Amino acid sequence: MIASSAGAQILDTVDVSRELDRAAIRIRFATPIQYLRHVPTNRGTTIQVYFQVTGTDDSSATVDEERRGPPSTLVPPFRVVYRAQGRVLQRRIDVMFEREVQFQLRPEDNRTILILLPLTGEQIEQHVPPALPPEPFQLQPPRPRPVLPPPVKTPPTTDNDKAAAPLMDEARKALAQRHYPEAIDILNRALNLPPNVYSEEAQELIGIAREGAGELAKAKTEYELYLKLYPESEGARRVRDRLNVITAPSISAAPAVAPAVSPWTRWGSLSQYYYGGQTRADTTTITVTPATGATVLDTTNLTSTDQSQLLTNADFTARYREGDWDNRFVYRDQYNKSFLQDQDSTRRLSNLFAEARYLPAQLVARVGRMNGASGGVLGRFDGGYLNWGFTPNYRVSGVAGQLVDTPSDQHKPFYGAAFEVDRLFSNWSGNVFAIHQTVADVTDRTAVGSEVRYFDAQRLLYGLVDYDPIFRAFNIAMLQGTWQMTTGTTFNALLDYRRTPTLQLTNATLADPSQSIGAILDSLGTGETRARAKALTPISKVLLLSVTHPFSPVWQLGFDYRLSSLSGTPAVGPYPAAAGTGNVNTYTFQAIGNGAFRARDIFVANVALLDGKLISAQLFTLDYRIVSDLFTVEPMLKFYRQKDDQDVKLTRWTPGVKLTYQVRDRFALEAEYDFEHSHSVGPVIDEILKRSFWYVGYRWDF
Repeated sequence: MIASSAGAQILDTVDVSRELDRAAIRIRFATPIQYLRHVPTNRGTTIQVYFQVTGTDDSSATVDEERRGPPSTLVPPFRVVYRAQGRVLQRRIDVMFEREVQFQLRPEDNRTILILLPLTGEQIEQHVPPALPPEPFQLQPPRPRPVLPPPVKTPPTTDNDKAAAPLMDEARKALAQRHYPEAIDILNRALNLPPNVYSEEAQELIGIAREGAGELAKAKTEYELYLKLYPESEGARRVRDRLNVITAPSISAAPAVAPAVSPWTRWGSLSQYYYGGQTRADTTTITVTPATGATVLDTTNLTSTDQSQLLTNADFTARYREGDWDNRFVYRDQYNKSFLQDQDSTRRLSNLFAEARYLPAQLVARVGRMNGASGGVLGRFDGGYLNWGFTPNYRVSGVAGQLVDTPSDQHKPFYGAAFEVDRLFSNWSGNVFAIHQTVADVTDRTAVGSEVRYFDAQRLLYGLVDYDPIFRAFNIAMLQGTWQMTTGTTFNALLDYRRTPTLQLTNATLADPSQSIGAILDSLGTGETRARAKALTPISKVLLLSVTHPFSPVWQLGFDYRLSSLSGTPAVGPYPAAAGTGNVNTYTFQAIGNGAFRARDIFVANVALLDGKLISAQLFTLDYRIVSDLFTVEPMLKFYRQKDDQDVKLTRWTPGVKLTYQVRDRFALEAEYDFEHSHSVGPVIDEILKRSFWYVGYRWDF
């Protein structure tokens, strides 16, 4: 376990909202990811979500992060935990609830995990939006719920009928379960088919679905379209009745007096962890004298303390919601006090921003230090962001600021804009964007691009293109998708082409970091500097295919195949040439048991095989989480073996254990200990490393 205050951020925000008869938890990542699988499938107190980072990820492997969910009566108290996991392909977050929940989990886009929890009838009634006060002496009964019309009895005959029939069955099931957004998606697909025997029924049902979803204006439009298309039909009377119901005021006999609720909510956490580490190295170097052929063995023993630091994390969010406004303030800070003489203490202010949302105008404004979510922004920045929805489905946005995670001599201001479309053809959304970034008064990066997303109850498809017209090169061309079948089987796929790091003029400093970009520009000129930057920026290509299948209520098995490559770079000045990796094949097999040996435990066995031109390796891991009311114990074991193209063989054993003691409702003590034994053997070296890493600390949620 290694702590770092300079690591890149993994987690961004955690929000809770109501969506009809379900509560929605959205976990937003600060970097693009590819969801792989989760455990348990649909019920538990702790959800482990496995994913791969697909964006540039230089140092997030050494970050420890936690986010507490906002206070809400919709869901039990919970927190999202990401622990440093080393530079591994597969990462994990834990979503930890105070009590067992039933849930549905799926990715919503390439940065968001969506968790849906069913609401009780009491919760639904508690969160009904307050009605407008009635006019005097004009009391009317509450609006009655629509009744589903009888299904079409005519058997399907044409190809269009046969294509629509299963959609109508799915739509009726969704309506019966009051899953109105899902029903709207299905009925739109049915109505997009050429006219068929089910078209009239689908037109009436989509009006009912939109009415159930609270979209009364859209329901009115659907009902009016039905009457225009089928004015003399059997269902015309039913539809006219529904039109009269939704256009008449619907209020109760007496206005309810809601209890006074403060518009302010506040939540956050404070944690402190001490990280320690020691290493002992026993090294034997083999030297052969060319003249005599004599062999000399030189043995050294070295013990060092390579980690001693106190990490303090503060996380605070305040939210104000009243009337047309939904505003918040976010502060996240980390201070690393180092006790080593050759290591400085550091501070990392992750987020400090204020956000205002004016709901009637769909206006969002944010200012301060924040994460660049999309639109070509490269990570955290200080600046401002403005988004305006000028219609329900169309928005424009603008962003401007200065990047934060850059060398001290590089100041990178930028500005950009985007045009966004939401719910195009019901399931599609996306944007087009442009961004311009400068350094030393010259163009550092210019990009135009687009993001496209398809999302329904079972499938996600996301695509991104980022093109730099100045460099005449693609920075990113990526397509990823997830399909969760009703059987529980999940398929994932990723095609990713990108420059890594992102193509910028300042990449020219990679050849000699001691030189400033200004000095290189003075020496080479803009054109040659740009050519050097492009030459020093390798191209990464990744193909990922993944499948997960639950074989029982307890066990699920997963398999991932990853084909990747990284191009080489030429020698430039003191920077030596770097060979490309060639194609690297990685095969990962994972078995996950939920309650396999005792209630609430999670057992994970993982095997990863890597085969490439420069290296071949095998990784075996066992992880077992045992949960009780107060204690959580997690023993772990890793075995790693590799052989590189220099004929150096490495074997590494890493046993460890993590303990958590829940002292009070929101106060916990945590500790972890890992021991690593490595043995490297090659033509000229024989080295044994013994490393001990540990941390101990507390966390207080408020």
